Amino acid sequence: MNEEAPLSRNLPCVKCKERLSTIRSFDGVVVDRCPQCYGTWYDSGELEQVLGDAFDYQVLMRTLSSRLSEYFCPCCKMSMRALVFKFHNGELVIDNCPICRGFWLDSGELESVKNLVEAIKDGVTPVKVGFSPARPVSRHAGTFSLDDRPLLKNSALDHYRSVDYETGSEIKQIEASSYLFSALTSLPIEVFNPVRAPATGLYMLIILNIVVFLHTGNLRSDEFLPFMKQFGMVPADVLGGRLYTMFTSLFLHSSFWHLFANMYILYVFGDNVYDLFKDHENSKGPQLFLLFYLIVGVFSGIVHLVLTAFNPAMAAIPVVGASGAVSGVMAAYWRAFPKTRIYQIIFWYPFKVPIWLYLGFWIFVNIMIGLISGSASRVSWQAHLGGFVAGYFLIPHFLPFRLDRLHPQTKRQSA
Repeated sequence: MNEEAPLSRNLPCVKCKERLSTIRSFDGVVVDRCPQCYGTWYDSGELEQVLGDAFDYQVLMRTLSSRLSEYFCPCCKMSMRALVFKFHNGELVIDNCPICRGFWLDSGELESVKNLVEAIKDGVTPVKVGFSPARPVSRHAGTFSLDDRPLLKNSALDHYRSVDYETGSEIKQIEASSYLFSALTSLPIEVFNPVRAPATGLYMLIILNIVVFLHTGNLRSDEFLPFMKQFGMVPADVLGGRLYTMFTSLFLHSSFWHLFANMYILYVFGDNVYDLFKDHENSKGPQLFLLFYLIVGVFSGIVHLVLTAFNPAMAAIPVVGASGAVSGVMAAYWRAFPKTRIYQIIFWYPFKVPIWLYLGFWIFVNIMIGLISGSASRVSWQAHLGGFVAGYFLIPHFLPFRLDRLHPQTKRQSA
């Protein structure tokens, strides 16, 4: 676990100019990390200590091309050089100061460098590190497959493998505005799970829901209910052939709070999940995320339909809301990021609740609603649980890598 070191050298971040925090890494090496972008500065010799025998500075320098970096060394204040490693499917770029021989690694790049230097040490040039499903390129890695290829700069897989959730959750403190928001709304606050890039497609999905809600808000009182029955999922109408309502109902909400709660939860849990989808080639990630969202949403509707089929009173009531699809995103988040924690205000104290406990309690509440109210409940617990189950089991089939690659086992060196 990383620990705060006693000293701080007041070095500036080469990217965002924030003051670097001095921390102690897993290997006991004191390094400087930016609390804003999570990039790390390694003084001369520190990267060698972190990587151990896998790192050879001279071999590394002979195996690459370089160009002038956009960054300046935080120690020497001189322009650094960008060390470029070419791959078949992209390139890895790290920044090195030729004067003090320090290294700057962006968030997520350490794992890429580990993979790279091990392959280079075995005589594999970067262009061969691309991957060949049938050719062993390193005695450490065995045979590369599509899912075992070296991580590239700016990949979500690379980024999240490098996130230290344990230390981040311990250090991160809730801000006053977030505390007040959670205390007043009872909605959760994510403790620590930095996203790699803005989730633009997710934001557009949220905006679409808001636009639809604003439209329904402009309807006259005598138009509102017919509109909801036409585009909401009425079980009896679905069985009569109006299957399209299983999709359109996902974008309707009955009240401002209904919309706000669903979109907020989608934002909290969805940005990191969306980030993982963007590792797909040819920009297919946003489309696949939307497909995943719709599939779990429709499945949640099917579960609601089946479990209310024998209640004639509920068969004529339209079901609206994105909560079934959002529940699937919550499940995907749990499965992809099991080490995260959630702030929950309980008796005015901000507890850092593990994600498994938070969502486990959420599942328990929905089950209790079902046991107490049955199919007559005004809360569609059936859709919640159905969407959650669908998201949990479907997410591995939508990502371009195995989920277990997100959680590398960190081996600590014994003294």
